[in-house]
Amino acid sequence: MRLCIGISFYNAGEFLDYAICSVLNQTYKNWKLLLLNDGSTDNSLDIAMKYQGDPRIEVLSDGENRGLIYRLNQLISLCESKYFVRMDADDIMHPLRLERQVSFMENNAHIDVLGSWAYSIDVTNKVCGILKVNSNPDSLMDVFSHSCFIHPSIMGKTSWFQEHQYDSSFVRMEDMELWARTILNSSFHNLQEPLLYYREIGVPYLRKYLQSMTGERILIRKIYGDAVSFIKYEKMMKTYIKSLIYIFFSLINGQKYLIGKRSCRVISFDYQCAMKELRDAIRR
Repeated sequence: MRLCIGISFYNAGEFLDYAICSVLNQTYKNWKLLLLNDGSTDNSLDIAMKYQGDPRIEVLSDGENRGLIYRLNQLISLCESKYFVRMDADDIMHPLRLERQVSFMENNAHIDVLGSWAYSIDVTNKVCGILKVNSNPDSLMDVFSHSCFIHPSIMGKTSWFQEHQYDSSFVRMEDMELWARTILNSSFHNLQEPLLYYREIGVPYLRKYLQSMTGERILIRKIYGDAVSFIKYEKMMKTYIKSLIYIFFSLINGQKYLIGKRSCRVISFDYQCAMKELRDAIRR
């Protein structure tokens, strides 16, 4: 197998079918899918088990709830292919994702990790916008401006991930910490097209967002140390301000507005095309 797709899931019964179908509907077929149960208490494991008839799919479950970071490192350790592919259990792959990313990686051997833009979708699978990131992130500024990668869009060299594992002390910020730790000595790139349907609108998010801001402050302290620095305190202050803004909008049920502000508007033609491709991605 040229690539291994790793999906860790916890109580993802509402969306897991969509995620798996979108892998099965890829135009690129030379893959292995690892479905790793993180101690789900809903019907997620039953949903995953339905797909074991496909020899490319393996379901793993130890009955424990260890958290995403532990499971990501576990998936990487189990990967025996040239490339490792990330995906969340509630997201959907564009049908061309693997084909586009494999082709680029094969033709650009110096790239360690490759991401892409993404469509933002809600809980009803409606496309709400396009999330864009820098094409060639190469600085800490890219990391702290959240323009490095859309985490579940990435594919990379398995050897790179095995050398640079996720740090378990950075809950909800494990990706940002990894990019900050490696960006100056690695080669990153993003394809400038949406190859993932990223579910964020309509999903309960306040607690996770506040955890992310706490994790970002820990990362800032790690990067900038104890030295008194304007840049350090400016970045710290921004996390507190963003947290307060998010709390306020949560109290008035305005999270959808905030999340929507992060994405670019999809024009009518692109919207129709995006919705058609999404339906193709999840057809059974």
